[in-house]
Amino acid sequence: MSRSTANDARTLITMLAIVALTAAASAATALSIETDTGLRVTIHTAEEIAEHWLVESAGRTWLQHPVAGEVELDTSVQPWSDLTPIDPELVADAVAAMHGFRIDLEVEIFLLPGFPAEVFSSFARRESVFLAPGFATQAPQTISYTVTHELGHVLCWAAIDGRPDRWRAYRDLRGLSSQVDAADIPHAERNREIIAEDIRYLFGGFLATASGTIENPRLPLPGSVVGLRDLLAGFLAAPGGRQNGVSPSRVYPNPCRSQALVELDLGDKAEKYATAGTVLEIYDIRGRLIQRLEDGRLAGGRATVTWDGNGRNGRRVAAGTYLYRIQHGQQSGTGRLVLLSR
Repeated sequence: MSRSTANDARTLITMLAIVALTAAASAATALSIETDTGLRVTIHTAEEIAEHWLVESAGRTWLQHPVAGEVELDTSVQPWSDLTPIDPELVADAVAAMHGFRIDLEVEIFLLPGFPAEVFSSFARRESVFLAPGFATQAPQTISYTVTHELGHVLCWAAIDGRPDRWRAYRDLRGLSSQVDAADIPHAERNREIIAEDIRYLFGGFLATASGTIENPRLPLPGSVVGLRDLLAGFLAAPGGRQNGVSPSRVYPNPCRSQALVELDLGDKAEKYATAGTVLEIYDIRGRLIQRLEDGRLAGGRATVTWDGNGRNGRRVAAGTYLYRIQHGQQSGTGRLVLLSR
């Protein structure tokens, strides 16, 4: 696909800066980059993950990160030493090559040393992307395609999830009859996969779009759908908040085994309450206060607090259902979370 000279020049400058940064960084050090799109991305290498966030328990291995939560890694396929984690420089190149939209968003990308046990492939969850290794070195085009597709999921979460009006507008323009994302639906026919492919195709760099195809060949190519590029770019430029009637708080993962990330959508109050603190309170089902945390993180117009499953005495609480209340400034949300046994 053709690119304007201005876009090519900006992308080249950004990519050269990334290469210089990468050359100066050790394998166990994260790469932090910021692009013209407004994406601020931290890339965590497999070495860094192994050094800081791998936990073994009862013969199982987990990545446990204070922001991204936990991901179980498969240890049964073959030794991890036989696998090849994705090259961080090529990931950075793919991120830098994205263009055609603006958004204020922080994203964490994890280059896993082993395959995720649940899906056995790369996937995205909220503002995090988890990239699976390969049995051999992966081609730059494959890496760029995968990175950009998974970032499409992250961008969908940031700008469209929680906004039924935006989902309706997108489906109407794309010719999709209903919200279809069930696990028994073919992967290529799920709305979330279609929109992630649209974002990759419309806003990805040359390598990410070199195939000129999308996963679902029965759909018109995104570039041929009049108004689709402008619609999605408009959503990304104004992520906004959730509509009335949609819960402003969520928990990931839920159920959780060792960590729960509780999130509060601040909507259009994000800037107003930027300096306020975030408070998370955990209660048992009888309404007794179990834990109170006053530390949080702001990203993408959302306040997040991580609960590690411990009570106020520092000891782990029993598995079961708990209630939570999260507050940031005058915004608040409540809900339930389920803590599983380790």
